[in-house]
Parts: sequence; structure tokens; C-alpha cells
Amino acid sequence: MDFMSKTIYGELVPARKEFLRHPIGSTSRFVEVYKMHIAQQSQLAADQRMKKQEDVEKRKQYRLERIREAEERGEEYLEDPRYYIGEDGIRRRRVKKWFGIWE
Repeated sequence: MDFMSKTIYGELVPARKEFLRHPIGSTSRFVEVYKMHIAQQSQLAADQRMKKQEDVEKRKQYRLERIREAEERGEEYLEDPRYYIGEDGIRRRRVKKWFGIWE
């Protein structure tokens, strides 16, 4: 089981011989540890999502700041036509087409 090797609560999981001696108690303890593990994994995933959201917001603010600076100087802010800004705020390269076939 992958859970046994990857959890940070490995020392709280009852030993295998405990399942034979006290099956109900060790099973309930295993369920508690598993719930703690899932809560910890959920928190890590939420933290990663929040970090990505903050990065997207920073990129957006940076781009808006460059546009504002260009307007103050009286220049026109041109984005490189080879790139576009995706829904997640990340700059991506456009895919070239050759006779309607993806390159």
C-alpha cells in the first residue's frame, strides 16, 4: 500500500501483528491515521493551488504595470504575436500551422 510508505504519520499506524491481537482497536486507529493523512494531503494541495493563484495574479499585475509604463512614455505596448496569455496567466507560445497541419 502506497499510503504506508508515503505518510508522515507512519509511526502512528499500528503494527501488523496488532491487527491480529486487537482487530477493532487497530482498525479504528488505522482509520484515524488515514483521515489525518488525507487532511494533510488536502492542505498541501490547497496550499499549492493558492500559490499558483498568487503567481497568476503577480504575472497579471506585472503585465498591467508594463502596459501602464508604456502608456506614460507615450509608446504603444505590443505583445509578441508568437505568444499568448493562457487562462491561467502563463505566457505560452502559439502553435505554428503548416498547410493546416500542426507543426
